[in-house]
Amino acid sequence: MESRIIKFYETTLRDGEQTPGVNYFPEEKLAIAQELAAMGFDTLDCGFPVSSPGEFEAVRMIAAQIENAEICAIARAHPADIACAWDAVKIANHSAIQPFISVSPLHRQVKLGKTREEVLEMARSAVALARTLTENVDFALEDSTRTEHDFILEVCEALLKEGVRFVTLCDTVGVALPWEFGQLVADVKREFPRIRISAHCHDDLGLAVANALEGLRNGAERVDTCINGLGERAGNAATEDVVMAIRTRSADMGLDVCIDTTKLVPTSRLVAKLSGMEPQWTKSVVGRNAFAHGGGIHQDGVLKDARTYEIMTPESVGLTAAHRRMHVGKLSGRAALVAQMRELGYELEKEQVNRSFEMAKLLLGKKRELEEMDLRYIAKCVTTKTVV
Repeated sequence: MESRIIKFYETTLRDGEQTPGVNYFPEEKLAIAQELAAMGFDTLDCGFPVSSPGEFEAVRMIAAQIENAEICAIARAHPADIACAWDAVKIANHSAIQPFISVSPLHRQVKLGKTREEVLEMARSAVALARTLTENVDFALEDSTRTEHDFILEVCEALLKEGVRFVTLCDTVGVALPWEFGQLVADVKREFPRIRISAHCHDDLGLAVANALEGLRNGAERVDTCINGLGERAGNAATEDVVMAIRTRSADMGLDVCIDTTKLVPTSRLVAKLSGMEPQWTKSVVGRNAFAHGGGIHQDGVLKDARTYEIMTPESVGLTAAHRRMHVGKLSGRAALVAQMRELGYELEKEQVNRSFEMAKLLLGKKRELEEMDLRYIAKCVTTKTVV
């Protein structure tokens, strides 16, 4: 059975920039957009043009210069917002706009001061107006996972009648459990088999990627993601995680991606540099320790065959085999020490290895990790009979 290709609504440039502390200059947004387009992402969510003149110009710059990806801008369900979003992206070779509105009871009451009927009409009118400008109109239902199911279905029906392209179901506050989000998508697909759903998931409970994958498994055709998991509060579903989860388990999920995964780490590093937000060392796929091994048993296995403890290769995400790192620490074994010594040009005999290992353990009683100068010192001692 042929795998279903998943589309991406890559929102590093918009939702990613909403990360507290992140502020891209227009040229920086363009540089990131160029990398994302080169990787093969379908739609780039480039910003919220009505929010400021600078944001409008940044989105317009991207729209003017990116040729091989769809350029999208978001807008509240207000005529002025929609017009502004369209003005910013209409110059693009491939353009789209995505109005949005909050639909949950809490947001309707507190944020909007609107009734269900008023919110429904605002959503319907927004799509109707946007459709006079372009056929590529998506619509996002903010806080979908805290919204009455019957109201979600009512809104979806109205939007479909107005010709919406994608309806984005949003776990805006990251409250959903995977089976709940999957069931929401399944319910909407069962009611409207021809609807096209995009899954937008936040990571407040650490479940954004799991929720997004469950949404895709239940019929969503597109997923919203951010490089390095940037975004409001705890961030969005991380692009690199979703991409590699699908690519690594493609046969089991019946899904696949058309993304150049060898650009994941370079793009992650570009975003980290320009955002000032470095991924944690243990971050999956792109973290500094993603291909680092600390335990002696693990190290021995990887040195014999990397597949023993790695489910993807460094090369598959844009690194080289040299980035596979053996951490020489207090839990390391002889195999890692020998490998590190060999990289530095030392071929040690069995007794020299034993002495090196003893010296290494003594040094590691005073420091967390052995550096190159420590290893060279040890090698010199055991190869020249130096008394320690």
